[in-house]
Amino acid sequence: MADAIRLRVDPGRREDDVGSDDVETVRSIYEAFARGDVDAVFAAMVDDIEWDESPGMPYGGVYHGREEIVSKVFGPILTDVDGFTAEPDEILPLGEDRVFAQGRHGGRGARGPVDARFVHLWTVRDGKVTRYQQLADTQRFREAVGR
Repeated sequence: MADAIRLRVDPGRREDDVGSDDVETVRSIYEAFARGDVDAVFAAMVDDIEWDESPGMPYGGVYHGREEIVSKVFGPILTDVDGFTAEPDEILPLGEDRVFAQGRHGGRGARGPVDARFVHLWTVRDGKVTRYQQLADTQRFREAVGR
């Protein structure tokens, strides 16, 4: 991927946080996205990860594994949004095996700036992400990209 999906990450963390290992796993994914390191992104996930992109997004649907996620989500986003970002404002543990992240999508679509809120829910088991679910302001995203 020539363009990087950039993410802003809060570098602070507390070692004694419940679920801190899972939070670190998710944080490492955001950091890998920020550097455009897709191999590192998928190294933190099981091979058959379930990727649930919000219904209503141009790329909405449930996808499995790297090839499908890259072809149906990452590639089209980078085509539609110049300088795409997903900037989490916070990353928090949610129970024993889930991690909550909230923030904003950014960049520039065909019809203007992208400024859409998101919530990402990550399921982490044995140090690897098994499931990702996105909840997003799909109307604002679609308006910016024109689809």
